[in-house]
This record gives sequence, C-alpha cells and structure tokens, in this order.
Amino acid sequence: MALTVTTEKSGSLTIVTYDNIDTADTDPSSIEINGTSYQVQGKPTQGFFQAYGTFGGGTAKLQGSNDDTNWADLDIAHSSTALALTAAGGAEFSASCRYIRPLITGGTGDDIDVSISYFA
Repeated sequence: MALTVTTEKSGSLTIVTYDNIDTADTDPSSIEINGTSYQVQGKPTQGFFQAYGTFGGGTAKLQGSNDDTNWADLDIAHSSTALALTAAGGAEFSASCRYIRPLITGGTGDDIDVSISYFA
C-alpha cells in the first residue's frame, strides 16, 4: 500500500498521520514544526510520537533536522534514550529543530502507521 500523509489542526494542536509507512519510504515528507524564529526563542516543541501496525522486525524512529537534508535521531523527552519503537506504543518528545519526520528502519513486511502530535 502507498504511504499517505494527513494533517489535522485544532487551535494550536497539530496531528500529522503517516499511514502505511515502511522501510521503502526512505525520505518521507517532513513536518516544519518551528520557523527560523525558534532559534531566537530557544523554546523546544513538545509532542507525542505514536506507532502501531505490523512491525515485522522494523523500528519506528523520529528524526530532526535544521535544514531538511541532514537528519539525526531524536530522544524521548527528558532522557537520553533514543525514540525508537519496535512494537506498538508511543513516547513524548521535545524537539529544538526546525523539521521532524518519522523513519522506519530494518525489518521486512512492515506496515506501520505513525501519528505525531504537537503544539505550535
């Protein structure tokens, strides 16, 4: 099945859902969570990352970037533990970058749905 991305907004809450993301989606569309002013404000975006579906040995990660080209894995909020889910679940995140995106690595036969909720 093809990857579909939907965005819902309600006030300052934004929910972006990636349906049917898998390891073949090596460059899924990113979300701009902070404009250039975030660097002046120094205020990270708080949110929740949730993944569910068929993992098939895959790992669902959340990555951040300041230039939408170079990406780094993000950690679970208030920890130094990578946000990397190998089964259905979720975790809070805090991101001081401009862009975020989900990425599925490893595994075969994976078919994962990811929801990213954050306040902007």
